[in-house]
Amino acid sequence: MKVALTGATGHVGAALLQELANRNIAVKALIRGNDTRTCTGLPVEIIKGDLTDTDVLALLMQDCDAAIHCAAIITVNGDPTGLMQQTNVTGTQTVVDSALQAGIKRFIHISSIHAFKQQPEIDVLDETAAPADETSYAYGRSKYASQQIALAANNKGMEVLVINPTSIIGPFDFKPSLMGKAIIDLYKGRLPFIFNGGFNYCDNRDVAHAIVNALTMGKPGEVYLVGGEWYSLKDLTKILSNVSSKKVQPIALSLIAGKLGLPFVKLLAAITRKEPLYTIEVLDALFKDNRNISSSKAKAALNYSSRPFEETMHDSFHWFKNNGYLD
Repeated sequence: MKVALTGATGHVGAALLQELANRNIAVKALIRGNDTRTCTGLPVEIIKGDLTDTDVLALLMQDCDAAIHCAAIITVNGDPTGLMQQTNVTGTQTVVDSALQAGIKRFIHISSIHAFKQQPEIDVLDETAAPADETSYAYGRSKYASQQIALAANNKGMEVLVINPTSIIGPFDFKPSLMGKAIIDLYKGRLPFIFNGGFNYCDNRDVAHAIVNALTMGKPGEVYLVGGEWYSLKDLTKILSNVSSKKVQPIALSLIAGKLGLPFVKLLAAITRKEPLYTIEVLDALFKDNRNISSSKAKAALNYSSRPFEETMHDSFHWFKNNGYLD
């Protein structure tokens, strides 16, 4: 089997390259730009180019049996330039069309938990939950739209499965991710405060394991949630303190305090021309996202399992440390 992979420089893509190599599965990876760190030391055929270039995608898909589409833009600050819509939605359509034209047999689309509405937050959230709609934030809308595009190609000569991870942490976080940056900043004391909310976390290696399983397991046309356990940011900082042997104890703020601070955070971002420290999307995710996410379907069909969060934090911290991110 040979697999075409988009999003190879991202957090999930990096773990996928490791997992595919461990299973001796040949892979062609789409890389935009010159950052090939995720491929270092691995038997990867690199295809340079952009997601929107159909000629590049044809070259990526050539001689491949399956495709894994990870490429996406994650944002917690809307989509003011339209780039997220262009990448997540239009880009997915281009990738799906290219896969169909290339005769790809199985297509795995990586979506997000935010393709589903998170309320009512006290109910168990599974694959039957209501999808993101016009009341959802731009990222969630884009991820639901993109997975629908992928699913529409199922049974058109190609088998399509969709996998929806929750908030991802883990090693091989080269860029790093939003959560990776938060861990680094907490350790370095650059985040003087956190909020009293939290996330449902999963490990990128466990997600990658389920995705590669989906190349031969699972039912075409189905969606699979892959998550772990909900932990507060307070819990995360305590575990970070333990694994780093350094006291990490930022001030924990309430939702009200966070909302009161939003105008000042926006003003600071405008003055410094940097991304805001947090947004209303971050606050809603921390305080209002569903805590009871079920991965039962993925466990049964894809042999998905989630390791202890403490192990994920330990491995993430030491990966950052060993790769110079904490110097």
